[in-house]
Amino acid sequence: MQDKFSCILVDWNYAYDLCKDVRDEIKGAGFKPEVIVGVARGGWYLARVLCDFFLLKDLLSLKMEHWGVTATITGTAELKYGFDDAARAKLKDTRVLIADDITDTGESIKLVVDYIKSMGAKEVRTATLQHKTSSPFIPDFYGELMKEWKWVVYIWSIQEDMMDLLGRVIANSELSIEEIKAAMDDEFDFYVPYHLLNEVLGNMEYHGKIKSKEKKGKVVWVLG
Repeated sequence: MQDKFSCILVDWNYAYDLCKDVRDEIKGAGFKPEVIVGVARGGWYLARVLCDFFLLKDLLSLKMEHWGVTATITGTAELKYGFDDAARAKLKDTRVLIADDITDTGESIKLVVDYIKSMGAKEVRTATLQHKTSSPFIPDFYGELMKEWKWVVYIWSIQEDMMDLLGRVIANSELSIEEIKAAMDDEFDFYVPYHLLNEVLGNMEYHGKIKSKEKKGKVVWVLG
């Protein structure tokens, strides 16, 4: 993991607005998808919303793996779960739109494109909520261009990402929620509301990753 980096939170409202921007890009290009493929797990939200916008019932999914610990590359992208025969048949001679959350290294979505083209799709386009200029892969459609590298925390993976970040912040210390909040801002330039911080800390304790105790009349958190 990098020593310090900036994070931003994409909540449900922000994400839906980005979906609408992607929709407008697709419509403006005159592309009419017949099948949408959501890259698991990050691409599911965009994929489902685009199905709604374009009145499509055929939504397929496959699983790619690349990122592990927050902001850490765990290895090259690889296909973990692909399509069965029925899904392969559905893709043949169709206009396919691949949906993912973001282009970071771009490796994952590029592999998906190659995989789907091998199924005999008539046309394959790609769409992401956000596109980082640091990525060598440029999607056909995206909702937002990110010129400055930041780690994006999406609301549908808030627990996973926040647990990684909080684990690093707490480390070998005993910190109150106020101290944790300040450290998140200092290390990651990441504003986290108290209610959300409380929720994630509680979930971390539930999973045995941290534990709370009293110290000088205040609740502090330590690694479990």
